[in-house]
Amino acid sequence: MFMKHKKPKENLASILDLLNQGLQLEYSLIVHYPRLASAIKDEETRKLALKLGSDSIRHADIVAGVISDLGENPRWSFESFPEETNLVKIFQVQLEKEKLALQLHRQSSEVVLDSSLRDRFRNMAKEEEQHIQIVENILSRLTQDRENS
Repeated sequence: MFMKHKKPKENLASILDLLNQGLQLEYSLIVHYPRLASAIKDEETRKLALKLGSDSIRHADIVAGVISDLGENPRWSFESFPEETNLVKIFQVQLEKEKLALQLHRQSSEVVLDSSLRDRFRNMAKEEEQHIQIVENILSRLTQDRENS
């Protein structure tokens, strides 16, 4: 039995859609981390949040570059800052976004044809694994700070 393959144009469209999802997600992270960092009292925890923001900028630049190299314009999207004031709840949402970014970068690494691009997406996925650990660390620190207050 033969598998039906997508036409190259359909395949490109699905790749671009996946890449744009990743780009929009990275931008939602970029926009929020600096503002979240400014609300964190502990210097070390603040630095962790800022690192997440700067890494997300780099990831967005890579993804936008790939989209442009494929002949399309990146779809930029920003979401408003959460109305929630509880940093723990906000970082719980950020944790889910980091997990989704991991999933999207892994999927991207599986569908891009160029081996150097595949490696870039795999590396970004590895960094997202680290981001998940960092956000979990931030959540632990914020929870401790609340309990000690």
